[in-house]
Amino acid sequence: MRNLEEEGLTSAVVHISRIFKRICAKTVDVLERESLFDECVETLCVLEKVFPPAFFDVMVHLTIHLVEELFICGHVHVRWMYPYERYFKKLKGYVRNLAKPEGCMAKGYEVDETCGFVTEYLGVGHEYFKKVWDSEEDPSMTDIVLEGKEKVRDLDETLWRQLHLFVIDNVDMTEGYRE
Repeated sequence: MRNLEEEGLTSAVVHISRIFKRICAKTVDVLERESLFDECVETLCVLEKVFPPAFFDVMVHLTIHLVEELFICGHVHVRWMYPYERYFKKLKGYVRNLAKPEGCMAKGYEVDETCGFVTEYLGVGHEYFKKVWDSEEDPSMTDIVLEGKEKVRDLDETLWRQLHLFVIDNVDMTEGYRE
C-alpha cells in the first residue's frame, strides 16, 4: 500500500482498515461511539473522492450501519454471517445434479468427512489436508468412551481375512507380526 502513487488512495484504504479493526475488536469502549461513527463517515467521504462512483454500492454504505449496530446489538463478529456464507459456498460446490441439489450436498459432505477420517486414520495425510480430529486441539477428546449397544456382524471368511491383513499391514502396533 505504501508504494501507491496516489496519497489519498493509501490513506483511504488504511482508514477503512482501521475502522474494521476497531469494529471487530473484542472490547469496544462505549465512549468511542461518536468518534468511531465520525471517522467512518469521514473515511467514506474520502473514498468517494478517490474511487469512481461505480465503486459505491449498498455494501460500502453498510459500513456506517455496522458501526451503529456495534453499540446497539453488541460485538459484530458474533453476528456476522461470513463463516456460514463461506460454508454454503462449499456446499454449493458439491452440486453436480441440479435436479437434486440437497442430495448432492449431503453426498459431497459425506464423502468429504469420510476422506478426512480415512486420511487421518491411515496416516497418509499431509499437513495441508483437512484434519477431522486432533488430540492436541482438545485434550478432553483423548479418552473417549463409546456408548451404545454393540452390533454383532457375521463376516464371511474372505472378508475377515482381508480385514485382518489390512490391519496387520497398516497399523504401527502390529509391526512385529509383519516381520
